[in-house]
Amino acid sequence: MKQIYLWLLLAMPLGVMAQDMPVVAEVNQQFENVVDVAIKGEFCKVNVQQGQSVKVTGKMSAAKELDGYAINCSNEAGVLKVEVSKPDSGWTSHSGAVTVTVPKGVKVNIQTTSGYITLNGLAGNTVLAQSKSGKIVASDIQGDVTLKAKSASIKVNNITGQVSLTSKGGEQVARNIKGALSLYTSGGNMLVENIDGSLKTESTDGSQTIKGINGDIYLKTKSGAMKLSEAKGSLGTLSASGTLNLFDYEGSLQLVSTKGSVIGARVKLTESSNINTTEGKIKIKFVNPKEELSFLCESQHAYMVAFGKSKKRKLKWGDGPILVTAVSTTGAHNYY
Repeated sequence: MKQIYLWLLLAMPLGVMAQDMPVVAEVNQQFENVVDVAIKGEFCKVNVQQGQSVKVTGKMSAAKELDGYAINCSNEAGVLKVEVSKPDSGWTSHSGAVTVTVPKGVKVNIQTTSGYITLNGLAGNTVLAQSKSGKIVASDIQGDVTLKAKSASIKVNNITGQVSLTSKGGEQVARNIKGALSLYTSGGNMLVENIDGSLKTESTDGSQTIKGINGDIYLKTKSGAMKLSEAKGSLGTLSASGTLNLFDYEGSLQLVSTKGSVIGARVKLTESSNINTTEGKIKIKFVNPKEELSFLCESQHAYMVAFGKSKKRKLKWGDGPILVTAVSTTGAHNYY
């Protein structure tokens, strides 16, 4: 408890100092005949939102008033460049925020180092935003959006258009998307909900939790767990050791896994499907009537069961029009 009190006492003066830092640069300008906006925000927070015209407002504060702090704006041949600069040396702490309003149709390109990026209420704009360590948040947008972060989170909500998210270590959250959605991360977790359009994901060891998809789906992981529920559309997966859990799914399956298992409940097949695993087991509960299904399964070392019929090495069951073809090396099969 004493340590907490000490930390608070130390933090309070720092907070006061941050609030009292002198303003070292400001901007409040409006521009005409702009078709592209390119923003380099450095450490500043960057906010882009819908407006009747292109306008740039911003302010920077710093602990030391040094030459070199500036928010520079230039409009050349319809390309508005907004660039935050700081002294090459001598600075200790600083902060800032830049807000840019854009009308419909203006392309937006943003780059920051540590500054947060927020995008809100845009319509008819194509957006590319990149950050190294500042998080990115985009919401209520009609237009194509491409977001990239090195070690920060990316969150998008209520977007109509193609959406692409890429990060190395940050969490990715995508909700309420109408359009094609793709996500790639080498280490962060993914949370995807309510997508009306195709979905493509790829991760190394982060988990993928996906719910409410209406469109074709392709999921790829090296070792992260994948959970898919309330989805309708063809499903393809590629997994090295990540387990796939399906719940309340309707469509066709093209699944490939090495060590990862395939577990499913309330699965309704609409077309013939294929499942291939090496060591991963397969266990799926179907909602299809048995008369709709047939099975052709092989396993070198494991038992296979289809609606109570058990065999080793090869299993053929049923004569329904929807054929499930499954192959494994040591992984067991159970269909019911």
